[in-house]
Amino acid sequence: MSERAGTSERAGASERAGASEEPGASERPGATPGAGRVALVTGGSRGIGAAVVHRLAADGLTVHLVYREAEEAARNVVAAVTAAGGRAVAHRADVADEKQVVDLVERIADREGALHVLVNNAAVIDDRLVAATPTAHWERVLRVNLTGPFLACREVLPLMLDQGWGRIVNISSNSVRIPGPGQSAYAAAKGGLEALTRTLAVEVGRKGIRINTVAPGKVRTEMTDAVAERLGSDGAGTRWGLPEDISGLVAFLAGEEADYIQGQTFTVDGGRLVMRAAAGARPRRAGVPA
Repeated sequence: MSERAGTSERAGASERAGASEEPGASERPGATPGAGRVALVTGGSRGIGAAVVHRLAADGLTVHLVYREAEEAARNVVAAVTAAGGRAVAHRADVADEKQVVDLVERIADREGALHVLVNNAAVIDDRLVAATPTAHWERVLRVNLTGPFLACREVLPLMLDQGWGRIVNISSNSVRIPGPGQSAYAAAKGGLEALTRTLAVEVGRKGIRINTVAPGKVRTEMTDAVAERLGSDGAGTRWGLPEDISGLVAFLAGEEADYIQGQTFTVDGGRLVMRAAAGARPRRAGVPA
């Protein structure tokens, strides 16, 4: 596989191990919900992205996952999917690089003959107070977390329009609604991603394409495991979520049953957002001590 397309030779080996050289996935019969469909999941080597890859593959989709640095983790995901009877292909690419995204989508379309589902999950976090944020750091967070999904959407939409069917699921964050100190760039980018979802829904919603957003709360992954152990549940009693708590909804939004859902943002946080709002707004009844 050409390095020009942003995929390493090792990723090519993963591709050979994770999927046969059969014709396009649309020719493959099966009884599972996504049989014959092809998905692209960015940031698919770990955490929420890996859980989404596993779930979509279990539903019968051929899943192309994208990683930037975690090659071993990506290879492990492909191996696990293959061992379970699914089909997965790993690609190395930087979603913030326009040429790599263009080449990535072109390569998948040439190989599969179709691309039905896009899950924009890749993201970076670089928490800094605004007064201490260099412009380059701000721009990097926005480029990966907002421009990256824009590029991927732009490249897959012509394929979906030709098919007359497509599903795009953008992964946002509850930080849009409950930002923490230092999350200005991250929250701004994710807020922009939710706006992009709504705008695309207006632009292509009548063409058989459904675009929605999933906004997770605090999710326990390799990166947050130590923090989760230390903090436990928060004051509202909500636990840390698991990647699998998110992947089920993503899989639903990627399927036929979500046809009447368009341009929405779904919060998946164990009730943390609503419990915090209720605690802050609960009126005090007369005669009841504070």
